[in-house]
Amino acid sequence: MKKIFLSLILFATCTFADKITIFAASDLKFALDEIKTEFLKQNTKDEVETIYGSSGKGMTQITNGAPYHLFFSADMEFVEKLYKSGDITTKPKPYALGRVVIWSKHKNFKPELGFENLKATWVDKIAIANPSHAPYGEKAKQAMERLGIYESLKSKYVLGENISQAAGFISSGAADIGIIALSLVLSPTIANTPQNNYFLIDNKLHSPLIQGYGITKIGAKEPLTKKFYEFIQTKDADIIMKKYGFETK
Repeated sequence: MKKIFLSLILFATCTFADKITIFAASDLKFALDEIKTEFLKQNTKDEVETIYGSSGKGMTQITNGAPYHLFFSADMEFVEKLYKSGDITTKPKPYALGRVVIWSKHKNFKPELGFENLKATWVDKIAIANPSHAPYGEKAKQAMERLGIYESLKSKYVLGENISQAAGFISSGAADIGIIALSLVLSPTIANTPQNNYFLIDNKLHSPLIQGYGITKIGAKEPLTKKFYEFIQTKDADIIMKKYGFETK
């Protein structure tokens, strides 16, 4: 009888423990990890797995049936496309406005010079995320095109699959300088390093980086998905977003 009772307790525990998987844009790596930690303090029996990559790649994976419950994109457009195709069930909702920066660890980098740093003689490699599927890469391209320097610097570009990889190129020295997400520059792995200087790009130089999210078809079947979806709109989540440089309501 005791064994049966213990089995019932174990079964009940497993029954009420839920797990969801989130695909999120790479710029969210540190902010969303912190938000997840806060969420799980209130939902101790549940699990939230986060997978990071470029928004375009995430959209493609969801279209092809990847088992993600929530999709956080660095560009609202990708969420809107999935909503129109029926792969996202909730109306696309913004969660933040992303900011773009020029960042370098090089001793000759001078933030006050802005884009002029990209043309300096000490710059051989410039890291950006691939503009074809990474929103931050697209905004970097837009800003440089607006200033008329994109084509002239093309031979120096080192393209990251996503914005985290682009930041990694700069951190490792594979690139001298780059254009990345402010949220990554403010992350612990970068913010605490020597010579952590950056230049905040005027967001008038590119279209707004409105970041959005939504619940997928698979996610709509799991109650935990909606709980996390709603938690993103709380004050606790908002404080964390702002800590990493995201602009919110």
